[in-house]
Amino acid sequence: MLLRILSETFTRRKKRLGLAVLAVLLGSALATALLSISSEIMDKITREMRSYGANILVVPESDTLQLEIGGVNLQPVASQRYLDERVLYKLKTIFWRNNILGFTPYLDLVVRTESQERTVLIGTWFDKEVAIPSNTAIRTGFAEESAASEPSSFRTGVKSVSPWWRVQGRWASDDAANEAMVGVALAQKLGLRPGDPLTVAYQGTTLELGVVGIVTTGSYEDSQIFAPLPTAQRLLGISNRVSKLLVSALTMPKEKLAPDIRNKPPEDMTPAEYEKWYCSPILDAVVTQIKEVIPEGDARPIRQISEAEGSFAVKIQLLMILVTGVALLASALGVLTTMTTTVLERRGEIGLMKAIGAENGQVAMVFLTEAALVGLLGGVLGYAVGIGLAAYVGRQVFSTVILPSPFVLPVALVLAIGIALLGSALPVRTAMKVEPTILLRGN
Repeated sequence: MLLRILSETFTRRKKRLGLAVLAVLLGSALATALLSISSEIMDKITREMRSYGANILVVPESDTLQLEIGGVNLQPVASQRYLDERVLYKLKTIFWRNNILGFTPYLDLVVRTESQERTVLIGTWFDKEVAIPSNTAIRTGFAEESAASEPSSFRTGVKSVSPWWRVQGRWASDDAANEAMVGVALAQKLGLRPGDPLTVAYQGTTLELGVVGIVTTGSYEDSQIFAPLPTAQRLLGISNRVSKLLVSALTMPKEKLAPDIRNKPPEDMTPAEYEKWYCSPILDAVVTQIKEVIPEGDARPIRQISEAEGSFAVKIQLLMILVTGVALLASALGVLTTMTTTVLERRGEIGLMKAIGAENGQVAMVFLTEAALVGLLGGVLGYAVGIGLAAYVGRQVFSTVILPSPFVLPVALVLAIGIALLGSALPVRTAMKVEPTILLRGN
């Protein structure tokens, strides 16, 4: 009987129910598109933001206050402490090693050019291949380690940490000790172009470098010289030492942690809470893991960058949630309007059903089943439209391919059916209040 009533309803009221399906379709399509974009694009947005510089700084542990101006340590060389260049590969052995997008060491000193101009020379890696020895302990869990069965390697350096640098000419090579890159402001001051020679001197040691690239960053790097790390070490008369380490790590906002541990200091956490915190890719957890493999270093977040990234990611997701919520509410109102009109048109049918013995629950079942079918149909069509919309937005706005996600379809269908049932709640209550005796007497 129910199937017959539903069949008659969908046959005789195609236009009216079509409007309800359209309302659900629009809400479901927008929800599907935003869910698909959110799941695929947030990681891309975070990675894109990571291309604008390091978010973790590692410096040597020291009892004295470090004096830095323009990113340069101005302490006397004799009192400076250094990090060991030979252990830096261990950053790729921590639990969140795959989230370390790149790192580069810095060794800075103040040199004089041939024109007696004092400037800063930074020794660094540009795109260096770093080896991980076999049998190296690699963290695989909170308290689990495994030994690397064979040696491996990876590439890292300034090109990984700061790919946004604009370079006229080319990047210097890590294997060419006499190559250098010069900041655009300093190059203009000294009249340098790619291919020109550059002589620098430090405490009686003189080196002739070849300028291979002019760097533009819009910051203090525009007034500095960048050379391979061994060049700076040679001028300082040291080996295997660096003054600091810049790390670019892919992290998630702290706001995504469970509320009970979000703002809780690690030392106050229970073992279970600490394990959960440690195994989450938040910035502070990654910093802790870096300290474990470089114990002589003091790792600290660059708060201005990391907090801005976290705030931006949270706001983008909140915006998507709000837009989705408004779209679903509008769809529910569309269903409400359509179903209310349907109930008013079918008062005689409702009165007749009640007159022959139908109970309120049975009447409600008819309308709720209709609503569920409307939601199911609108959800399926909306999912198809939403996937197409997400693919178009991904291609046109983010220049990436957004593939259908397996979890989006069930979520879209549940939302669509929920919209239809929510929009039908008030009309169903109206239908249940129909008095058959009064209605049939009037007819």
